[in-house]
Parts: sequence; structure tokens; C-alpha cells
Amino acid sequence: MAIIGPDDVPSILKVNSEPMKKYVLTKLGHPNVEVEITEDQWETLWRVAGDFISAYFPREQKLGLFWTTPLQSTYPLPEDAYWIQEVSWDPVTTRIDDVFGAESFLFCFSPELRILDKFGKLQYLDDWKRTWKAKTPYGDSTMLIQKHDNFRALPKIKIEYSGGMIEATSNHIIKSNEKWRELSEINIGDKLSGVKNMLDVQNISRSESTDAISLRANNSGCYYGCIKGKPILIH
Repeated sequence: MAIIGPDDVPSILKVNSEPMKKYVLTKLGHPNVEVEITEDQWETLWRVAGDFISAYFPREQKLGLFWTTPLQSTYPLPEDAYWIQEVSWDPVTTRIDDVFGAESFLFCFSPELRILDKFGKLQYLDDWKRTWKAKTPYGDSTMLIQKHDNFRALPKIKIEYSGGMIEATSNHIIKSNEKWRELSEINIGDKLSGVKNMLDVQNISRSESTDAISLRANNSGCYYGCIKGKPILIH
């Protein structure tokens, strides 16, 4: 059998096999390629090219260091990181349950909280019955109430607003400026969602207590409540 040179190679084998060009020509209907490329087509193009390149280049691994904070369970990714492959910590200096296992102590109230029932009456948390229903923007809802046996004081934030007051752990979520935000993100002058109108935040203070009672509206996910005064929308 004779050895053939490059000039003798069948024409089909001479077609440029570069993936990006071949993919574009195929999808656009070669040889008629005088078309406008949309953003979606470009995104697909880059993804295919990226998958092709990643198969030939080794992944670059880096180490990152960050300090944890009790009751803070989320942390930003480094700017140049696409994903986290592994997380490790020093068990001597870090109690991991205080950081990532703190969910059971988040979103907690004290027994002084009052919930707005379906009849429009504020009921103390200690007196709330399982068969009662809370008033919500989406209809009446039953409540799941869980008391935690907490052995340490939790950081609490007290917010005084026009006509009332609320106090809960700093991670608790309320409706402010038409958005769901944590108590730690609320500022003086923000507007809280009341039953009928918006209520202005007037004062913010911080404290600690061992009270740890968490609530959840089973049907709606949110409800109205307060420590005193006019109730606001709580998640």
C-alpha cells in the first residue's frame, strides 16, 4: 500500500475541525451564514468552547482563608473562585456547630411576642393554641411553634417604629422597603410593612437573651406580629 502525502488526503479530512467554527457553521446553516447572531447563540457558543478547553487544561486549585463568626452561616466566595471543593477548620480554635449548625437558634423570638390572629386580635405567643390561625396577606394560616433549649445568650435586635416595637435574633427576616431583609440590615428611616400602611423605623438597639422560640406560618410563610403596638409583616 502506497504512503500518501498531505495533498492526497481525502478532502473530507481537510475540513477545519476547530470546534467553535464548526459548531457555528453547522448551526447557522453553512454555506448560508449571513445571519444575525443573538445573545443566546453566543452564550451557547462560549459554553461549548469552554467545555472543550476545560477538557484539555488542568484545573487550578487555590487555598483561601476566612474567619468565621458565631451565628453567621453564610460567607462570600473569593472573587476568583468558581466553586468550593473542600472546607476544613481547626477543631481546637473553631466550634463548627456555633457557625454552620446555628440554624436551630436563628429566627427566634421571646415569649413577649404577640401574633395577629384571623379575627384581628393580638395574642401572646405563650397563649397561642395549635388550632388557632394567624392573619396573613395570603389568607389565614396555622403556626408551627418550636421552643429551643438554649444554653447561651443570643444576639437580639430591637426595632422601635411608629406605633410599635419588635425584637428578635439579628438574622430574622421582616418586610422593609417592600423587600424581605434581615433585622441586622434595617436602618433608621426604613419603612416596615404594617397591616394597613407603612411604619417608619425610629430607633434600633442591640441586646442578648437566652429566649429561643422559632415560628413558621405553615400556609403562607409569613404573618403579622410585634412585641407591642402595631404588628408588622414577619417571615
